[in-house]
Amino acid sequence: MSNLFPTSRDFFFPQFFDQAFDSFFTPMTQPNVDIEENDHSYVVTMDIPGMNKEDINVTYNNNLLTIEAQQDHQTESKDLTTNYIRRERVCSSFKRQFIIENVNLKGIKCKYKNGVLNIYLPKNDQVLVENHRIEIE
Repeated sequence: MSNLFPTSRDFFFPQFFDQAFDSFFTPMTQPNVDIEENDHSYVVTMDIPGMNKEDINVTYNNNLLTIEAQQDHQTESKDLTTNYIRRERVCSSFKRQFIIENVNLKGIKCKYKNGVLNIYLPKNDQVLVENHRIEIE
């Protein structure tokens, strides 16, 4: 209903101003992650297109899986023949953390291919009881 009657904003700020300002305030997006649990392992699958394997860091410490990446592009181009009209791919980074318990550290495997990161986290053979009630004497 608000679009039926023009407001003063419509007269003073045409649509191209909206598009220009929106590009400054685009929300940061995190890569999509799937975490699958089966009887013997956890499998983490994350979409990270456009990154190099060297730009990705995966760690597991104290039941916390951390996946982070940073990719920097040079902002100044020495090539005088390149005339950018718009340049948005300057720097991209993210950090995701997940609590995953009961992992055998020696069997963790990680693979990055075609923009998809796959992490295999085998479970410990010992069964941990999570809610054990302690009798009060």
